[in-house]
Amino acid sequence: MKITKATRWRVFAGVWIQSLFTSATAFFSLFALPLTTRFGWSSSEFSMAYTIYMFVYCAVGFLGGLLAEKLQPRVAIYLGLAFFAAGWFLTGFASSIPQLYLFYGIFAGAGAGTIYPACLPTALKWFPDKSGSISGLVQAGASCGPFMSPIAQWLINTYGAQAACKILAVIFLIGVGAVAWMIVPCPEGWMPEGWTPSAAQSKELNGSNYNIPQMVKTPVFWVMLLMFIFANAAGTMMVSATSPIAQNQIGQTPMMAAMCVSIMTLANMCGRIGFGFIYDRLKGWNSLLLVLAINGISMCMLTAAHSLSYFILCICLVGFSFGGLLVVFAPMVKIIFGSRFYNRNYGLIFIGYGIGAFVGPKISASFYDSTGSYVAGYIGSAILAGAAILLVFIAKKMVLSMQAE
Repeated sequence: MKITKATRWRVFAGVWIQSLFTSATAFFSLFALPLTTRFGWSSSEFSMAYTIYMFVYCAVGFLGGLLAEKLQPRVAIYLGLAFFAAGWFLTGFASSIPQLYLFYGIFAGAGAGTIYPACLPTALKWFPDKSGSISGLVQAGASCGPFMSPIAQWLINTYGAQAACKILAVIFLIGVGAVAWMIVPCPEGWMPEGWTPSAAQSKELNGSNYNIPQMVKTPVFWVMLLMFIFANAAGTMMVSATSPIAQNQIGQTPMMAAMCVSIMTLANMCGRIGFGFIYDRLKGWNSLLLVLAINGISMCMLTAAHSLSYFILCICLVGFSFGGLLVVFAPMVKIIFGSRFYNRNYGLIFIGYGIGAFVGPKISASFYDSTGSYVAGYIGSAILAGAAILLVFIAKKMVLSMQAE
């Protein structure tokens, strides 16, 4: 393969575009009312499909990373795309809850989970000089997916929910399939022309490469996994309940509550872009501490939120910090465990994101059900963020010890 100055930017463009399409699944909630009304499903039965989707999405990540390294990133992407598009298309025929769980939850979830670790880690390998900003820009592409919601809603209104699933499946198939060829692997040891790494960067680039069996034997892996679970659970506690909090605690209308969700989504996107550049300035550990500190502080601030303006300030801080979590975490896995097996390693540690995404909303809901208030959930989230900060210091010491050996 002939490498030119345009090669890595072509990889970035391909990864960004696929992120846009595969993250569009976040608007699956648009299908809730038409499908539950037609088939008589309960809201909880329907929402479980998305929970299964997220669990499978995170659980199969290391397989996608392994395929990307053993074969080619585009092989993993095309395989994942086949499952992803098929899952959406078959959801258009689902007439029972088990079918919904199988087609959307398992098929589409496995497809998206196979694609993700074949893309982001591949892009970051091409940008050792600006891993933070590239991570942020790629993750920002993923946060733009929900902005396709009006298109999905128009399809539902015009053709019906199940026909819309089939049409979207074709759109995803064409959109991701058209750019997969652009995502090529970075040769081991390659560096951008004219770039001279600093002493610290050279140390990171020439560090040890851990495969999965070696990685899971290190204590720092388990600390990082636990940190990822805590940090994501802290964020998803709030993200999953923004609309009901706006209505129940702040006294807003459903329309204004929906606007608050949109505001936090926009803050999330800004956080992904912002923390990408912050990472390149402050580097990994300091950026991660800043993410967690903002999250913990904003959760404490929410305990006193009673006016709309103050609440919007709080959710902007929550969205900004939560958006930065994945941006900061992704390149750090490469720094700690090396770039050679980065796709599969990141895919495995990404399971922590899925666990946190499952646990966070459950804790938030149980606190509200038992107390009738969200304050306990805010405090619980702040405590998790504080615990994650403590784990950052522990992990940092462990990494220094590993590098000294």
